[in-house]
Amino acid sequence: MITREEIRKTANEIGLDLVGFTHAGELERIREILEERERCGYLSGMEPGSRDDRICPGLHLEDVKSIIAVGLSYKFPPGGCEKQGDCPKGVLSGFAVGEDYHRVIESRLEQLALYIKSRIKGFRYSIMVDTGPLVDREVAYRAGIGWYGKNCSIICPGFGSGILLGEMLTNIELEPDTPGSGECGACTLCIDTCPTGALIAPYTLNAKKCISYLTQMRGIVPRELRPKMGTSIYGCDRCQQACPHNRDTISFKDRDNAIDLIELLQMDKREFNKKFGTRSLAWRGLNVLKRNAVIALGNFKKEEGLDILASISKHPSPMLRAHAAWAVGRIGGSRAVRILQNMLDCEKDADVRSEAELSLKEVRERRIT
Repeated sequence: MITREEIRKTANEIGLDLVGFTHAGELERIREILEERERCGYLSGMEPGSRDDRICPGLHLEDVKSIIAVGLSYKFPPGGCEKQGDCPKGVLSGFAVGEDYHRVIESRLEQLALYIKSRIKGFRYSIMVDTGPLVDREVAYRAGIGWYGKNCSIICPGFGSGILLGEMLTNIELEPDTPGSGECGACTLCIDTCPTGALIAPYTLNAKKCISYLTQMRGIVPRELRPKMGTSIYGCDRCQQACPHNRDTISFKDRDNAIDLIELLQMDKREFNKKFGTRSLAWRGLNVLKRNAVIALGNFKKEEGLDILASISKHPSPMLRAHAAWAVGRIGGSRAVRILQNMLDCEKDADVRSEAELSLKEVRERRIT
């Protein structure tokens, strides 16, 4: 036999900050929420599996009886750090700093599984960390790890919302914890702070407008949302930085969350893999992050950025050329006009031409007024 206390103690010793237990029944409470968000088009499209896959633990482990939910705390930088200084630096979310948290949590859950296996004959399990089908936040809520804030993040006493989540489905019976409890009261700071209006109402997120999603999506970022991304390269912490529950949890002593935009834009795949290959941001690939760096340069509005943007305007990727045309136009000035005109003289891709034409028009209109 094994007790919950023994599992919790071992998990803490392994380096998992929060541990909770819940039964393996369906996550029925959020079925209607998922259905509604699907109808409204609020899902990002990155969610793995069908709706049933996301709420039915029994589809992922035969004879599943309990789920062990875990949380690993992380820190994020104080709000406004992206505006400090004149150097072209982009910002990484706190969760993207350091080794890929998927690997870290999965490794620690595997260690926990080995411990339980040494105590329980016939122990079987399945581990999920973020990329698994189950809704991690609902599992964490039901296991008592925390409660939902209005920004849809799980808020944990003593840790705020800076928590990375994972779970282990098991075939052993463990007494469930009481679901998380807490409230935001009348506070709407997270909603008020969101630059894109992705938090359309308390507890309701349009994922397709979330900056964290925009930095990870493939292809062309909607033109109207690019200025609101600021200098975000991967992820976004703004709603968490605004949350009063995080006032005692925000701590970033180094500048490891800052990334040199020019260096990133000049990297090849080998250099990228060497520097960032073990981080969570590496999965999305170099060109998507370069696209975000191009947007960040445009939002800096510094004429010095035109040198590298002129180079990117000739990049083999139409996606990068399109965003470069936008960024050049956002910086503006006589040199920007020349770069955009040169693009139009030789560009054949319709989307890139459209971006360059619109940017050129905007630059000329600003010069007139």
